Amino acid sequence: MFRGEFKMTKKEEVAITELWMFVVSIYVYHWFQAPSCRFAPRNDLKLLKDLKAYNKVNEAIAEVALKKFSGHLWYLSEVLVAFAFFDENVPLETKTKMVQALENEGQEDTLRRITIDSRVIEMSSLEDFVSQNTRKFFSITGLSPDFLEREVVTWESDPEYLHIKNIVSSMRVVNDIAERGVALMEEYNKLHTQNEEQKQYLLLTVKEFRKKFPDSRKSTLLK
Repeated sequence: MFRGEFKMTKKEEVAITELWMFVVSIYVYHWFQAPSCRFAPRNDLKLLKDLKAYNKVNEAIAEVALKKFSGHLWYLSEVLVAFAFFDENVPLETKTKMVQALENEGQEDTLRRITIDSRVIEMSSLEDFVSQNTRKFFSITGLSPDFLEREVVTWESDPEYLHIKNIVSSMRVVNDIAERGVALMEEYNKLHTQNEEQKQYLLLTVKEFRKKFPDSRKSTLLK
């Protein structure tokens, strides 16, 4: 749209074209899926597989992106992979194998973020990340794991499972929201004053105001 507004070299045109091909074909889908915890394990593994396949399109971009995203695999850890039990896009066959994998011995020190050998990504499946440690998900969240004792095919009609799925569906990816919160706070800090003392006073004032008015509805403020 704005091509005529910029004078670019041939090299720059090629670089921008390659970037947007990556964004449109790979990044956009995963970006919009990112806020959902229950989609995160499947989404993370799919992203790794997509990046491996993108080697055939642009090896340089694929390798850099794979290296970068491989450092953010919290949701494929032995504990958080349990979110995939509530992802309706995960096939029943895979969920069945995940349940069976709950008998596998896990790592002694459960890592919050895992690493994957890029050579085995294409052969990996969600059940490969499940172990006895995955049950810790339920003790941490306080959710009942009883549905795991029932046939996977019955889960979507099981009231207990659906209740837990509804709770899990309301959860959001923590690091994604935290990063956005930090960015919002940084922008807010720049709006009013650069004086540190005044800035701290302003934040205390906002804190007290939020205590007095817990919501921002007009009807509350007019009371």
